[in-house]
Amino acid sequence: MRMTLAATAAALALAVAGCVGGLKNTDPEPRMYRVTAPELAGGDALAADLVVARPESAPGLGVNRIATRWTGLRFDYYAGARWAEDLPVMVQSALVESLAGSHRLRSVQGDLGRFRATHVLAVQVQYFEADYTAGPVPVARVVLAATLGRQADRRVLASFSVATSQPAAANRLTEVVAALDEAFGRAATEVATRSFDAIAADLQAPANIRP
Repeated sequence: MRMTLAATAAALALAVAGCVGGLKNTDPEPRMYRVTAPELAGGDALAADLVVARPESAPGLGVNRIATRWTGLRFDYYAGARWAEDLPVMVQSALVESLAGSHRLRSVQGDLGRFRATHVLAVQVQYFEADYTAGPVPVARVVLAATLGRQADRRVLASFSVATSQPAAANRLTEVVAALDEAFGRAATEVATRSFDAIAADLQAPANIRP
């Protein structure tokens, strides 16, 4: 009887230790996704050094979870799926990669103050979510508000908002992420194009008449 009680106590201790140590955790790891940095069309080289500041985000979007919007003002996230980084970091990385890959600027960096810059691009992620308010198959919605300014005197050269949407092919996570990637790609391309235009106009303005 004593041996039986001892064996039972030992088994229970091992079971508790296994649970505490995570040995019984069978939850699958979340699937990780990231958006594609769009390839930008070529153009004239600009004698400018651009900083893409860390984006701000609307409430609920500053994390690495993939957001959904529902009727009744309900906001939620997909279970078992994550962005590879917090959304603002991912957006910043993609913008830096796209702008640098265009080879239209002398340099593009993501950290203010690391190197000297002539211009700064500030972005706010206002929408980046799968919208279910119109039906069972979501529409990917991305809205980026951008401000392009001159670094030396902090003068705003352009301020605009870009809104894009892309219906998902089906109510499945892979299709929803693909739709978000497509919507982001179009938004990022427009942000880059309008930023190039603003920088070019600033560089062409005679220095003696610049405000």
